[in-house]
Amino acid sequence: MYLTMDNCISAARHLLPELNIEYTRQFLEDSILSHPEHPSLLCISDTLEEYKINNLAVKIDSDKLEEAPLPCIVQLSDSGGMFHVLKHFSSGVAVFLDEKGKSITLSTQDFSKRWTGICLLAETTEESKEPGIEKKLYQKRISNIFKWTIGIFLLLWIGLSISSFSLVDNSGSIFFGGYLLLKLIGLSAGFMLLWYEVDKYNPTLQSICSGGKKINCDSVLNSKYAKLFNGQLSLGLIGFAYFFGTLFYLLFMGFSDVSLVPMAYLSFLTLPAIIISLYYQGLILKQWCKFCIIVQAVLLIEIVLAYFGNFHHGQISYNALPLLVVLIMLPIPIWKWLKPLLEGKKEKNLYKRGLKKIKNNPDVLLGLLAKTRKIEKSTEGLGIAFENKTARYNIVKVCNPYCGPCANAHPVLEELVKKGKINLQILFTARANKNDIRSKTVAHFLAIEAQGDRQRTQQALDDWYLADDKDYEAFSNKYPMNGELEKQEEKIKRMSAWCEAEKITHTPTIFVNGHELPKEYNVEDLKDVLE
Repeated sequence: MYLTMDNCISAARHLLPELNIEYTRQFLEDSILSHPEHPSLLCISDTLEEYKINNLAVKIDSDKLEEAPLPCIVQLSDSGGMFHVLKHFSSGVAVFLDEKGKSITLSTQDFSKRWTGICLLAETTEESKEPGIEKKLYQKRISNIFKWTIGIFLLLWIGLSISSFSLVDNSGSIFFGGYLLLKLIGLSAGFMLLWYEVDKYNPTLQSICSGGKKINCDSVLNSKYAKLFNGQLSLGLIGFAYFFGTLFYLLFMGFSDVSLVPMAYLSFLTLPAIIISLYYQGLILKQWCKFCIIVQAVLLIEIVLAYFGNFHHGQISYNALPLLVVLIMLPIPIWKWLKPLLEGKKEKNLYKRGLKKIKNNPDVLLGLLAKTRKIEKSTEGLGIAFENKTARYNIVKVCNPYCGPCANAHPVLEELVKKGKINLQILFTARANKNDIRSKTVAHFLAIEAQGDRQRTQQALDDWYLADDKDYEAFSNKYPMNGELEKQEEKIKRMSAWCEAEKITHTPTIFVNGHELPKEYNVEDLKDVLE
């Protein structure tokens, strides 16, 4: 099930707001579910690293927990080793969030008995945020504005239509208002049923469709009685089509008396469906679906309002009936077209996460590296080298200072260097030619590196590769040289000879531990797999 299997997601999802970090569900789930060690505390830790949140997994005694920075993630043994967010621990009281984000208060003594001693400490910095969150939030705001605009215009349309409709007495107006409200509630419930068909493990839907041993939406909606015409029509689609068609029929007909007559008879015709549904859920399946109960309650109250509101008294306008039939039938082909697209997108995300989980496994990368071509000629003394004592991987990057993909690869590899994950050696494909702008730029890089200031060399490469415009004059003015450029000619010749010997045909060409990076991987993948 979603809520138990993806406890790592729920723990991270509850922790980020406590740390005042905005996030998107898609990025968070992709980061955790694609981790090769999911489910584990490590996948949560590495996901927090994606948000640039400093974190540390420790095992400590409860008497030291008061000194730990909160909130943090703790593991409780009595919940099957699940992770929870601890918000408060002092003065004999411990407060943590359960799977659904509800605050649970225990005495520190009771909490200590349930706690395994494992916790993940987290601390934010000024740089802590989700990558690209500004753009994502902007797109979300635009989407919300679009949705609210549609909703407001729909409500205005309903309001104007109601204002043009008059009934004989106030009691009639009450019946009609209630009937219209029921249509809106029923349409919402129908939408939730359709949503359930393509995303039944969604936390929002799961939180609604839970509440006891007898509540099981999945059992009801996937039963034989919920599928008609060999599964071509579902109860959710039928319910949504009914409420959609009848509501918009009332709107198009201006809520006239003529439009209420067929609505009343349609409401009466739903009575057998209500009885059959209650019979199957209560006596055959012995399970209940909350969404189905809502729809049945709405249909039953519709019948009562239609009868006591005398909606069925009057003449039926047969000329308008085709419109009613079209409106009721319209959602069916649209949903038949839309549902595979939504399921395909979801399936694509699952495959994407599965593939990423495989690619993020270092053992898989090492296995593929063994089958790729190996560097034949030594790179010792060539180019620019950054070494770390803790590094497990040696990366050789062959690049061109004016290559766009090389510029994109630079910040990824630079970050791995700064974290001590890799040793990085940068080689250039330029030829020794004083009139070649590439040769001048490479000579400038090598001259800066020759001064022995690693930090200045890294900053110079950042200034060059992260700039939108590769302006050598501006770069040379920022890093002035006095005759050092001429001393780099021999170094450039050696690099050029190495590139020819190794048959370098494109940039960037990446080598990991002496083997060329497999074509299934790109530089961005290294950020995940090597960490």
